[in-house]
Amino acid sequence: MIRALPIRILGAAALLIAALVALVVYEGQARASGREVRLAMEAFDPRSLLTGHYAALQLADALPAGARCPDGGDEGWIALRPEGSVHRLAGVAKTREGALKLGPVAVRGTASCIGGGAEEAQRVVLDIGVDRLHADQTEAEALEAALRAGPDRPEALAVVSVGRDGRARLKGVIVGGRRTDLDWF
Repeated sequence: MIRALPIRILGAAALLIAALVALVVYEGQARASGREVRLAMEAFDPRSLLTGHYAALQLADALPAGARCPDGGDEGWIALRPEGSVHRLAGVAKTREGALKLGPVAVRGTASCIGGGAEEAQRVVLDIGVDRLHADQTEAEALEAALRAGPDRPEALAVVSVGRDGRARLKGVIVGGRRTDLDWF
């Protein structure tokens, strides 16, 4: 019985490693096969706690002058429509089918509006499950510095893959025309 214990431990470890590799491969394939959309985002907030070094993302975009915040932002599905090289919020719906009537891309999530006072334009913030980019410390700090460069800061976009299941997966970011992709292998 005691001799079999190391074999069981090794078997359990091998099973867990195989499951982790399968998960990484599955997520990589889902990321590669999904529809790529680019969403406006705001400045990073690099951190280095127990989760490793990462840059926090906020997917936010200014609403056009006079535009109203979409009703029902917490309904569960967000419709996106292309506008040039970027996708913007087209509306929100309770179902995927309802969202697809509003725009060609439907993703699970919520939308809320912030700002809109006398000093600032109203912005819509999307919560689609993409909220951080893990990167090495040097790269995360360089991206953060570029975004906090003041009024002349470069355009910042999150590159997201939307799968058939409506789930958003981060593929990378574009800051100042430079694209940084997530590379698993």
